[in-house]
Amino acid sequence: MQFASKIHEAADLEAAVEYCYQQRWTDGLPVVPPTPGAVERIVSYLGRAPEEVVGVVAPRNGIATIEKIAINCVMAGCKPEYVPIVIAALEAMLQERFNLNGVQATTNPCAPLAIISGPAVGTIGFNTKENAFGHGCRANAAVGRAIRLILWNIGGGYPGDPCKTTLGQPGYYSFCVAEDAATNPWEPLHVEAGFRPDDTVVTVVATGAPSMIQSGAGSRPAEDVLYVLARSIAVLGSSNFNGGDMVLVLGPMAARNLADAGLSKADVKRELMRLATVSVRDAKRRHSI
Repeated sequence: MQFASKIHEAADLEAAVEYCYQQRWTDGLPVVPPTPGAVERIVSYLGRAPEEVVGVVAPRNGIATIEKIAINCVMAGCKPEYVPIVIAALEAMLQERFNLNGVQATTNPCAPLAIISGPAVGTIGFNTKENAFGHGCRANAAVGRAIRLILWNIGGGYPGDPCKTTLGQPGYYSFCVAEDAATNPWEPLHVEAGFRPDDTVVTVVATGAPSMIQSGAGSRPAEDVLYVLARSIAVLGSSNFNGGDMVLVLGPMAARNLADAGLSKADVKRELMRLATVSVRDAKRRHSI
């Protein structure tokens, strides 16, 4: 298989890793050297031409070919079967409404969060249980890291120039979660969006770091849980206050509590919107209106 990328030789594995650092091909963590054999295994698995263009990645406007995507996926530690998920996430981020150029260059510490839903969650082995946003699962970590390396190496999303985020957050290294269909009392996220139940779908949202809410779902009635959630959402100084996208992730106990009270997912959204209000007096103290 013929590749367009230049091949660099290194004396050993350690030298190859250090060379990647020297060339600024890594975001700060070590990478797996993308050998031609490893890249070829991914391209062969995809059954697509290495030179096929998936899109142009802002802000550097680098050309994301199948070959370049495969290289970054190898560097992130992806198995070949992870790569279609990475490509789907990239295609979603390249849509105009995602505003990737803005996400890559903003002062706001928002990073693309990939949410996987559908059958591949189980077949690939994404973690949906304890520590769902944390460490310990190769699929979650490698897919999230591959997305970041693509934004880094192809899109040029380097800190300082052009990325102006003032504080940043750990999600810039890897930010990928999966929906737990087994404990979800409502329709899955991808079905809600209009896809078939047997589809595997990647939803991408540029969002800040997770903030934990202690809702007391195991002992409180549903109306109290909703009130605590809403008060935690409507916090002065948070990005939620200025509008925009927000991701609310419910643990199985909270979701079951609300569902058992007869609330649909749409009902929960409506109640949270109603309850998550801020007084004009408080808003004026923040000089927001």
